[in-house]
Amino acid sequence: MLKPFLKAVLLIAFATNLAIAQDLDSLLNVSAFTAESDLQKQLNQATKVGSGFSLTTRETPGIVSVISREDLENSGARDITDVLRLIPGFDISHDLQFVQGVSLRGNWANEGKVLFLLDGQPMNDLLYQTVALGNRFLIETIERIEIIRGPGSAIYGGSAEYGVINIITRAASSLNGVAAFATAGLHADAIGRSNAGIMVAQKGKDLSWDFTAYQGKAIASDGEYQDYFGESEPVNLAKQDNAKSDPANINLGLNYKKFYLRGLYDHFEVTDPTAQVSSTTYFLEAGYTQKVNDKLTLTPKLQIQKQRPWDYDYYNTPEDDFDVQAQRVLTQLDANYDVNRRVNVNMGVLYFQDKGVDKLEDETIKLRNYAVYTQALFKHRLANATLGFRFEKNNRYDGAFVPRMALTKKIENLHFKLLYSRAFRSPSIQNIRLDTTGALPEISDVFELEMGYQFTPEMLLSVNAFSLSTNDVLIYGSRETDAGFKEWYENYEKSGSRGVELIYSLRKTAWYVNATYSFSEALAGNSVDK
Repeated sequence: MLKPFLKAVLLIAFATNLAIAQDLDSLLNVSAFTAESDLQKQLNQATKVGSGFSLTTRETPGIVSVISREDLENSGARDITDVLRLIPGFDISHDLQFVQGVSLRGNWANEGKVLFLLDGQPMNDLLYQTVALGNRFLIETIERIEIIRGPGSAIYGGSAEYGVINIITRAASSLNGVAAFATAGLHADAIGRSNAGIMVAQKGKDLSWDFTAYQGKAIASDGEYQDYFGESEPVNLAKQDNAKSDPANINLGLNYKKFYLRGLYDHFEVTDPTAQVSSTTYFLEAGYTQKVNDKLTLTPKLQIQKQRPWDYDYYNTPEDDFDVQAQRVLTQLDANYDVNRRVNVNMGVLYFQDKGVDKLEDETIKLRNYAVYTQALFKHRLANATLGFRFEKNNRYDGAFVPRMALTKKIENLHFKLLYSRAFRSPSIQNIRLDTTGALPEISDVFELEMGYQFTPEMLLSVNAFSLSTNDVLIYGSRETDAGFKEWYENYEKSGSRGVELIYSLRKTAWYVNATYSFSEALAGNSVDK
């Protein structure tokens, strides 16, 4: 099992030696193209998702993929799950009741390990930190998707242990006018999906605003469903109520000079032949960007979330079977300081309070959390260095300290990244409520090495190897008892994976090719039951 991983490491080393051995004149000649190619335009686009600083994807201290609007349109993707499967390391798996979720680098990652952001708003629910997928985030509304394939806890906190998916809508970014859409797709025996929406935006010097609204209907499959235990008759899923996956979303943003405001409503309903599950969320965020002087910028913000996630209703019971409401109130102060043209520091503090209220059992749980974080970028002719950390403490579990170190550099057409990050997953409301072992935060240590080379203006090859080790893994368990259904969380000792990811990109004026490959295997000593 080690052979593929070792071969990948040797391939990276060989590519490095080959690039270094090339004559400097040839490197300079390759980089001296007079016209910027489509590939170069894409590579030179700046993103903040990997560091908080505006850097190109080849220099940002993370393994980052950016999917543009053009890429989305040309891919033929009908759902964000189709898009994620094009990114090395990502796959889609099933949770309960036909709910789909992400796995990353061979690990189930849908519970608090990958953070989803929609125009800056965290879409992970507060009870389990999950994100239900499947006709949820409509492709027609998206301008760009920025993805970190690797830890993001030092910047984004305890929901970004393995990765971050940042979705930016068309209305919030590029649109200046009105756009509407309607899509439909067919299964062999039924309508597979039908979605429609409208986007309106106006961009001005002092005042800008954007509005997006959509609603949809879909079914997970038109096949035949048989329950696991074979206790019921097979059911045809082509009937809408047996496998529906219906989204509704309203997203409104306002920017006036240095002030910004965003409100968001999101509803997602999923069914299978036994139950109906829905999640409803309301977001409100307000912030103000104050440039104190030429070097220092301060951004205070307030964020409020109210959720009713995983609202269960089994058809064979007279009442709701699960009804827990959750809310979060968060305050944050972020500071960005340009020491000089080569040194930049980002730092901040935040505090939030989570509250979960079980409407069926009349039980309330409160979590209070504070965090401090800082990150510094040092630009040098030999390499760019990023150093940072985050410390987060909660009243219900031990604190987590996660450092981050990175060396990155683009030298003509060669780029490299050497990365180490510690990351964590914060126990959420239900993790703590159902815990049996003390609700420790998960802690992951991640090492990554990336090498890439641009052979021509249109061609790039990039290879990265990673090792991901997670301790105190939070695992869900359940079983039937004489008293009814019992569920719990407990910390297992260790899990993780290692592997390699490869991206080959060739972009011509009229066409392009993106080819990817990923390999991962479980680490030795994995204590999580298969």
